[in-house]
Amino acid sequence: MDRVHNVDEKPFEDIVHVGVAIRAMHVDQRHLGILHRDRNTNAILMLDLAWHHTLRNDPPDPRFLWVDPTIHPRRLIQVAAICRKIWKANRQGGIPYAFSRPNDCFDAETGQYLFGPTRLGLTCATFVLAVFHAAGLQLVEYESWPVGRDGDTEWQQKIVALLEKKGASVEHVDAVRSEVESARYRPEEVAGAVTVTPLPADFPVAAKRGEQILE
Repeated sequence: MDRVHNVDEKPFEDIVHVGVAIRAMHVDQRHLGILHRDRNTNAILMLDLAWHHTLRNDPPDPRFLWVDPTIHPRRLIQVAAICRKIWKANRQGGIPYAFSRPNDCFDAETGQYLFGPTRLGLTCATFVLAVFHAAGLQLVEYESWPVGRDGDTEWQQKIVALLEKKGASVEHVDAVRSEVESARYRPEEVAGAVTVTPLPADFPVAAKRGEQILE
């Protein structure tokens, strides 16, 4: 894909406002984050939900590929501003890890994550969806995402087991367990969605672009 780059051919410094970073962590696991240009230092940082209550905003690892969104630069300026707001509001306590829907997750004024009965937490991929959504850019058509794909339930169950093993509260683990078998937005699909015009991307298109990124 002509909008997917590695740092050897196109460095992070070529990002004008925002890019989406993706990296294969294991055979069946990818990680996703948002690359944004810091207004004060002019450096490129990566905002990502690394794990339960672990929100990061650091210089990106050069092993990540980055995707150049097909989104107007003015809108990407808004996304960068939202990244700064969300980092400022949530960097102390982080954001919990769970499988909740990514729409309307952040307070419009403060950028604080909004907890609630249907807002238990996010994954690395739904965090990216939620940030763009907070900037007025819905990347995907949520209702088009399938439930029960091969491997999704098993992956969610593995995450629940890890949360339990790593010391998440019993209440949180039980709540996340209740979300197992909900739709899973895979990192490569979200990365693929930012290359789609017009937005939001429906599942078949985003999944196809995601497969191309994996290749």
